[in-house]
Amino acid sequence: MQPISAFNLTFLLLDGFSNMVLASAIEPLRAARDLSGKRLFSWQVASVRGGAVASSSRLSLGVDVALPRVGATDALIVVAGYGVRDHSRRDTLQLVLSKGRGLPLVGGIDTGAWILAEAGLLAGRRATIHWMELQAMAEAFPEVDVVPAPYVADGNTVTCGGAQGVLSWSLDLIGQHADEALRFDVANMFGRTHMHPPEAGASRMVDRALPASLQRAILAMRESAETPLPLAGIAARAALSPRTMDRLFHKHLGMASGGYYRTIRLSHARALAIETGLPLDEIAARTGFSSASTLARAYRAQFGQTLRRTRRG
Repeated sequence: MQPISAFNLTFLLLDGFSNMVLASAIEPLRAARDLSGKRLFSWQVASVRGGAVASSSRLSLGVDVALPRVGATDALIVVAGYGVRDHSRRDTLQLVLSKGRGLPLVGGIDTGAWILAEAGLLAGRRATIHWMELQAMAEAFPEVDVVPAPYVADGNTVTCGGAQGVLSWSLDLIGQHADEALRFDVANMFGRTHMHPPEAGASRMVDRALPASLQRAILAMRESAETPLPLAGIAARAALSPRTMDRLFHKHLGMASGGYYRTIRLSHARALAIETGLPLDEIAARTGFSSASTLARAYRAQFGQTLRRTRRG
């Protein structure tokens, strides 16, 4: 049965949000409207004070409304990226709480779950966040059951960890408000096949260009970025031998498995430098480098600047 009126979503953008994440949420909804010829969804974009918002790539996006002026809506979705802790101000959190309380759907995508947790909207719930922030969120909010998943739905809350998780959630939303056929058609438009793993509420998108075993290895690397494993341990989690795993990385990604894991760990070190005040030796320890100087050399070779310069912005 088609809905009597469109399901309206309000996307609250915070400086540092990802353009790709926002597009992964909205474009499938737009495609569902176009393909069905029905006004299944409507949306508006908000900021805390109504001004333009800068994305992580420094693109400035105008918004439709200031958060305090948001009226009737079915969903409030917080879209955050880098610098999410800078937005954890009391006035922002109170607005998110007051506007989100009682809605059919409240969500946090990319790092937006951090704001929902700070506002008290995830207490006692399962949730996820961008993989670089998983451990930090689990430590900061023990009242939240933080799990590594592309997206997690629990009651009226939904949290997504990145663009592919957001795309999965958006497709599922289409399925809930339309049907499986429309969801499949939209998924095909975006070059993905929609899959449902056994765990409810954690659907995922599969990149058909990569073997499933290689995807498992990459996921294991991302999940262990802050507690690095030996490559043999990564291979075991992917049900591969180390030699086969390395051959797959060379074939499909053009680099050794150890080199790929190193880039993931360096990217996590970059995120820790930007998002936290941790000393460099602790960042090194958390990302599997033997010392701050070893990390510094590897970081400069990878990014062309020092960690301290990255931290200063």
